[in-house]
Amino acid sequence: MKQIGRFFTYFKNYKGYLALNLFFNLLFVFASFFSITLIAPFLAVIFGMVDKISVLPPFRLNADVLLQYAYYYVGQMQDIYGNLVALSVLAICFVVFSLFSNLFRYLGMYYLAYIRSGLIRNLRDEFYTRIMNLPLSYFSEQRKGDLISRATSDMNEVEWAIVTSIQSFFKDPLNVIVFLMALFAINTPLVLFILLVLPLVLYVIGIVGKKLKAGADQSQLRMGGILSSIEETISGVRLIKSFNLLNYTIERFEKKNARYTKVLNQVHRRRDLADPLTELLLIAVLMAILWFGGCQVLNQHLHADMFILFVLLFTRLIAPAKATVNAYYNMQKGRAALERIYKVIDENVVIFDKIDSICKLDFKDKITYEHVYFRYLDSEENVLEDISLEIPKGKTFALVGASGSGKTTTVDLLSRFYDVGSGRVAIDTCDVRNIKLKDLRNLVGMVDQQPFVWNDTVTNNICFGRKASLEQVIEAAKKANAHEFIMDMPQGYDTLLGDMGMNISGGQRQRIVIARAILKNAPILVLDEATSALDTESELQVQQALSALMKGRTSVVIAHRLSTIRHADCIIVYDGGHIVERGTHEELLALKGAYARLVNLQVL
Repeated sequence: MKQIGRFFTYFKNYKGYLALNLFFNLLFVFASFFSITLIAPFLAVIFGMVDKISVLPPFRLNADVLLQYAYYYVGQMQDIYGNLVALSVLAICFVVFSLFSNLFRYLGMYYLAYIRSGLIRNLRDEFYTRIMNLPLSYFSEQRKGDLISRATSDMNEVEWAIVTSIQSFFKDPLNVIVFLMALFAINTPLVLFILLVLPLVLYVIGIVGKKLKAGADQSQLRMGGILSSIEETISGVRLIKSFNLLNYTIERFEKKNARYTKVLNQVHRRRDLADPLTELLLIAVLMAILWFGGCQVLNQHLHADMFILFVLLFTRLIAPAKATVNAYYNMQKGRAALERIYKVIDENVVIFDKIDSICKLDFKDKITYEHVYFRYLDSEENVLEDISLEIPKGKTFALVGASGSGKTTTVDLLSRFYDVGSGRVAIDTCDVRNIKLKDLRNLVGMVDQQPFVWNDTVTNNICFGRKASLEQVIEAAKKANAHEFIMDMPQGYDTLLGDMGMNISGGQRQRIVIARAILKNAPILVLDEATSALDTESELQVQQALSALMKGRTSVVIAHRLSTIRHADCIIVYDGGHIVERGTHEELLALKGAYARLVNLQVL
């Protein structure tokens, strides 16, 4: 229950609503209690089950004294107005108390609504914030479908299983406590007899709840696998169809879905067992009460009217007891989902600002890599080893080498997508780990080989959360060679680009991303294979846009097409996580080493 207790710490944000909910729940319980307790004395007097009381005893907070007061006033009403009026008053009193009871119950639920929705909002905000602050390595190790499952299916399970059970835990235990106190006041031996049977009931409930928790763990895990399959197949539907793998993919999904359904059936069966099992056990307890209490009435140790009241109060305990048990079962199922959510929130690889982080709003001198070593969390081998590099302001440096040699990791360390294992990366002698993340990433503009655009308008994609006028957007688009094709679109700059920009070509997507980088106007520019996936014509247009973007900026270019970086101020050659060569295009060709071999494999 540790995670549930942690989840309930969000209650501190809703103290006022919680106080109002508890207040109206308490009023509801007492209104319900009095509506029941009035029945027994009224019926007892009306049907002559006890003698009428002519003199009132001294008032005390005692069950017998309170009942004698009720007997006295009902008897007086009978004598003056008759039995019919007394029955009518009984009915009116019961309706009035029921009216107040339901009003208070509604008000309790009304204020609980703010708490229920607020708790899930706080959990969802914390989950999303943590995901956005995780390093890129985390997402390469986790399946996106499983993360989506935690953010959707698990979150819904928490909302349904835990949050909707809150009312039961706030209201029903009060019902049980108040009614149980009344039962003690009526006949203590009878209540003690009930408590002898109660441990058996709780034991059975505990066994079912434990098994339900285990099944819920499995069901949430299986759902994560299903969402991962859906996400992967949607992303690769073109490939699946081209390889004629539709039947194979469908069969694989159906197997996963069948396994999930099997586990889910077990969870439903165990949860559905809670209601009839609880009712059966409580009915067994009720029969034991009727037998034990009946014996006391026959032996004249208990008045018949008090026994009727006792039974009525006990039957009113059944509903809140069942609701509490069901809430417990739901908590067990929701706890599994909550644990999966908190597993992500508790990841300790998050990159945050240090407490003493500094603000840095400009770039003045150079970027420095000093004896940098780096390895991924799930790897025992270094991706980078002893990388030392200086990139002066205003220069263009190109990183080349085979795939997996460490080029992209080098530039990712600059923006703190990862943190170095040892050594340091610095901008103007300031370690990037000591710069506020917001300031650091404002200094670096990036254009990837897989340009990402939102399912939004062209304008919003270029602005991307930044405040800019339409004139500024158009100017950036012109510099990126994107203005002409944008104006040829149906709604121009208001055209929706579709999911992942499917309504435009790869070269057009890339130029919109370049326009975004131009608008950002960062002094440091990182180009990661920005033209590798384009055809010759698109590459030419993008290269022209990149030239405009790189003008006056410090640029780090990662390229496989060596023709795009032959005029770089310095070319850094990587091999197996090491820098093996560095120099201009002509200098490296003269060495006839690793770079020359790469050049010979391509047509310049």
